[in-house]
Amino acid sequence: MKTKTAAGGVVYCRNDVGQVRLLLIHDKYGDWTLPKGHLKTGETEEQAAYREIAEETSVRCTIGPLVQRIRYEVNKKGTLYDKTVAYFLATTACVEAQPEAEEGISAARWVEPEAAIAMIGYDQVREVVQNALAMIDAGGDANP
Repeated sequence: MKTKTAAGGVVYCRNDVGQVRLLLIHDKYGDWTLPKGHLKTGETEEQAAYREIAEETSVRCTIGPLVQRIRYEVNKKGTLYDKTVAYFLATTACVEAQPEAEEGISAARWVEPEAAIAMIGYDQVREVVQNALAMIDAGGDANP
């Protein structure tokens, strides 16, 4: 089985009253999820996460610690792939997100954590978000 590697982020900001907001995208499969994408040749996971977040949402962020790696199988044009995605905690200001239609992203928005967990269409990604929120609550974030 072929292997694919990707990286992305649990991007968050704090609004004017200090509440955490998470950045979600609406993907080409019709589900809400986190921004992520494939590594380019010679790129680190952190570099790929930064680039993919920026490409998919126009948001520039600071990449922090690894939250979790997830694995799943993808069937693309009749070929099975074993896909691994590294998700990093990422921080930024609460700036407007712009979905990148060319990347298959139909929407990008800041959402409060409980709503984000309810909206996300993938079980493993919900787990990543819950782990990231625990890191933020424990002070393991890069936010000043």
